[in-house]
Amino acid sequence: MFVDTVYQNRRRVLKHKTGQGLIWLQGNKQIGINYPDNAYPFRQDSNFLYYTGITAPGLHLLIDTDEDEEYLVGDDMSIDESIWVGDLPTLAEHAANAGITKTISLKKLPEKIKSALGADRKVHTLPPYHGYQKEFIHNYIGNLYEPSTDLIHAIIQMRSIKEDREIREIENALGITAQIHQVVLESCKAGRTEQEIYAKVMEVVLREGGQLAYSAILTVEGQTLHINTYQNQLKEGQLLLCDMGAENQMHYASDITRTFPVNHTFSSRQKEIYQIVLDTLKKSTAQIRPGVEFKEVHLGAAAIITDGLKDLGLLKGDTQEIVDKGAHALFFPHGLGHMLGLDVHDMEGLGETFVGYNSETQRSEKFGTANLRLGRKLEKHHTITIEPGIYFIPQLIKSWRSEKIFTEHINYDKLDDWIGFGGIRIEDNILVTSNDHRLLGPSIPKEIDEIEAYR
Repeated sequence: MFVDTVYQNRRRVLKHKTGQGLIWLQGNKQIGINYPDNAYPFRQDSNFLYYTGITAPGLHLLIDTDEDEEYLVGDDMSIDESIWVGDLPTLAEHAANAGITKTISLKKLPEKIKSALGADRKVHTLPPYHGYQKEFIHNYIGNLYEPSTDLIHAIIQMRSIKEDREIREIENALGITAQIHQVVLESCKAGRTEQEIYAKVMEVVLREGGQLAYSAILTVEGQTLHINTYQNQLKEGQLLLCDMGAENQMHYASDITRTFPVNHTFSSRQKEIYQIVLDTLKKSTAQIRPGVEFKEVHLGAAAIITDGLKDLGLLKGDTQEIVDKGAHALFFPHGLGHMLGLDVHDMEGLGETFVGYNSETQRSEKFGTANLRLGRKLEKHHTITIEPGIYFIPQLIKSWRSEKIFTEHINYDKLDDWIGFGGIRIEDNILVTSNDHRLLGPSIPKEIDEIEAYR
């Protein structure tokens, strides 16, 4: 039987980095939508995937670092269950494929955990994000449970640095995503609906054997950052913002945003804003290399956007002062990027601050910069997104204007003419190399002349 030694090696390193005790990684269960047998599409926990490669539900991994033993925990299907789902691999077969030597049933899991606790040994667990995970922890460990920072730091150290084969998987996912955005560009015409274009996109995703890495953003209301409705009909003069990325069969994510004008023709005003965002993307990307603090790249992007909006008369004053105060965040309220890997916001289930920050780089509390998910210094084989944007958000403009926020820097009177503009975001996926960076995946049109060539 083929054994993938990559997973064995990862577990070996994890044991060394975490230290003494019992490591307990919970795989995901199937969850019912409205009753147990009508389940949501299953997606395995990314940490469980990273260390086992097993996609089956209802399993756990125990790694005893003191005894140097590993256990795959679960139960085989009954005959009655197999009637509905087919003849799937047994627990022993899953374990053998992952190079795990021992298996135990679910009913013995609490005994293993309580035995370790009874011997005054550490049980290393991760922050739960499902209710059943919390229930397991409460029942087996108790109310005094705290996630293991040793385990969290060990996993982040490992998963942050992508192996060559992981980079290939991300680029494979980007190959699907490039097809998605090509379909959106070609379909971006007046009279079409967002839902109609979404359907065409899903044809590509399913044909390639993938799924979406996150809920699709496909909207003419680009000023709403995470909108997930698709009922609008495209009209001449609008912009269609498409933030969509595929997850491939090995469950690696991609995350690309493009903003296209309906009927492939920018207005002069749209070109002005689009060019500012595109320049910000290019100049920010040019700074990416090992040792660069991403928080500084974000603040540099804010300064580029500020200068562009000053040229249009929407902001005024000293650029550095505007960025220091956070006045630019009326137009650019989110972070410049984040880690990318098995999760689209990679490892954020372990704690966004653990992933994106450290003792050297602290998170800002200012509006806008506080939303920066990644601030720390970059390292070789980090895979990240860069996604600057400019948005005209009516409710935010109204709120700041009524409270007279940053009136010394924001020309509110001129903003009346921009209500209804929407938003523009452009996003690429980047690999940090030995002393530079590389754009991941195939080229996806983003230059103005490339987009307008589809008229």
